[in-house]
Amino acid sequence: MIGLDALVAEFGTTTLIVIAIAAFITSSIHGAVGVAGGMLMTGALALLIGVRASVPIMSIALIFSHGSRSLIYLPHIHFRAFGAVMLGAIPFIVLTSLIYTILPVNILAAVLAVIIFASIPMRHWARSRSITAGYPSLIGIGTVYGFFAGAAIGSATILSPFLLGFGLFKELFVATMAMISLSTNVVRIGVFSGADIVSPESALLGVLVGLVMIAGNWSGKAILERITIRRHGQLVDLLAGIGGMNFVYLAFTN
Repeated sequence: MIGLDALVAEFGTTTLIVIAIAAFITSSIHGAVGVAGGMLMTGALALLIGVRASVPIMSIALIFSHGSRSLIYLPHIHFRAFGAVMLGAIPFIVLTSLIYTILPVNILAAVLAVIIFASIPMRHWARSRSITAGYPSLIGIGTVYGFFAGAAIGSATILSPFLLGFGLFKELFVATMAMISLSTNVVRIGVFSGADIVSPESALLGVLVGLVMIAGNWSGKAILERITIRRHGQLVDLLAGIGGMNFVYLAFTN
């Protein structure tokens, strides 16, 4: 059975402490802004323990966050909307997760940077239009989401305007988005486990990061109440830019 001694031997005490601090800070940001925390934590892990291990570990960690929200809001999940999105998404999540496992590290970092930077104009494009979505639209945007989500954390913002356009607000939106994100991470972990890139030590680290991030999510709630909608959008773009530049740096240094 893998224990803390094995984690210390694999990653080092100092690295583990820094990872715990980063997990709390980035999840607090996620709790305050609503997005970007997972993306920032993925970037921090990429710097600390390597690019390839970062997304698998975060996929495990985020199961705790999204899983707890799915349980809390279980009565509000719109399962037909969830099913439509995942119908389009799952084949592409599997495909791009497999690609993730075989790309050279520097190319992988560059791909992650491109995905993050591409999400910024896509978000503004979607917000500038009053989107009305039905089940075919959800299947279609699910394919786009799946293409990005297989290799990168934080792609769910692509879905936001379409789920809102479908008529999912407040609890319905939060619950259905949580279920989509939970299922995405489960599919990713399945692919990564089959490709043998998730070691027992990495899996345990993902569990511990997930537990720390649950606490951090709660700490960000008070900050959220003080952020205007305009400032919220600016913070999302800023954090995405920071995350993208981090992977540009890693692309040129690996």
